[in-house]
Amino acid sequence: MYNMSDYRAALSERGNYDMDSADWKLAQQKVQSIVAVLVAAGDKAMVGEVVEEVYSLNDCGCSLEDLAIQYDLWLLESNGYIKEAQELRELDWE
Repeated sequence: MYNMSDYRAALSERGNYDMDSADWKLAQQKVQSIVAVLVAAGDKAMVGEVVEEVYSLNDCGCSLEDLAIQYDLWLLESNGYIKEAQELRELDWE
């Protein structure tokens, strides 16, 4: 089972690569896999990380239709975090 230390290590590994390089994309898949496992396991800290990521993406000007946003909303909703996902959908999106 993964934990937040595994998540932080995967983020650190991803940071070693140029964004959108093949190595970065592989590291990003690892990050997303760990996040999915932790959210599915009910890890509230990870749920908080996902929520904060969506807020950050919103602050950066992403739209509600962006794939990263849609993935995070799906992840929350499919694991029972309907209220959190709905609050994020109601943000002021581009």
